[in-house]
Amino acid sequence: MATWRLTIEYDGRAFSGFQTQPNAPTVQATLEAALSHHFHVERVIVNGSGRTDAGVHALGQVITFRADEPRDPNKLRMGLNTALPPEISVIDARVVPDRFHARFSALGKTYRYRMLERRDRSPFSHGYALHLKRPMSWRAIEAALPALVGTHDFSTFRGAGCTARSPIRTIDRAEHIDLGGGEHHLVFHGNGFLRYQVRRMVGTLLEIGDGRRPPEALAAALAARDPSQAGRTARPHGLYLVSVDYPPDAALSATEAPPGPGGPELDPASAPEADLLD
Repeated sequence: MATWRLTIEYDGRAFSGFQTQPNAPTVQATLEAALSHHFHVERVIVNGSGRTDAGVHALGQVITFRADEPRDPNKLRMGLNTALPPEISVIDARVVPDRFHARFSALGKTYRYRMLERRDRSPFSHGYALHLKRPMSWRAIEAALPALVGTHDFSTFRGAGCTARSPIRTIDRAEHIDLGGGEHHLVFHGNGFLRYQVRRMVGTLLEIGDGRRPPEALAAALAARDPSQAGRTARPHGLYLVSVDYPPDAALSATEAPPGPGGPELDPASAPEADLLD
């Protein structure tokens, strides 16, 4: 039995999030149906690097699954892309050591929040970027961003329903990128993110950008560890999971006893705490 790793892109508008839900279209359920059909089994169980919420997009979501039948990676990728709806694309398929797990092996993640700053909306960014009708002070936003870098208690930006055991996370990149033409990105890289954390940080930064808060208010809100101090949660359609970091395959043991059919089973107490993706 082989452990497979797929890297996928998806348009979050088509799904009620990544994780399977009753009576709702999800990325996980769609992938499992395509894989089960491809491998001619009742069910292939998919493990994702984390859960994205309804409307959130992915450019580099990673999943793992296990299957008995051997396949050529390129043929598997092409076959799945024929079977999957156009809102999901498999961009890489490979066999990995059995110890590899999309969720527990992850070392870090990069998120991007995309915005279009101009008077009139664009039909070409509708559903893919937040429309900012009023000019922002990007200088003020840039002055506030360094407060997020480092290891902090991010309780202020933790969304309701987050089940993570600890609110402590490390962010090592918080950056504003001006692409020109009114398009702006906020990019964050860290070892993990709490539910809604990125969207709540972005909402607070936008309040700084439009003058409702001074730049130093971000550090004060973070230090308060109080969700009521965060700005309004930014809408999901501007958020993208860009990539997930993993150790090299050589750093993962391939000599362990094969895990169960649902994917590698690691001891949660010894594995990095998984986050709930925004």
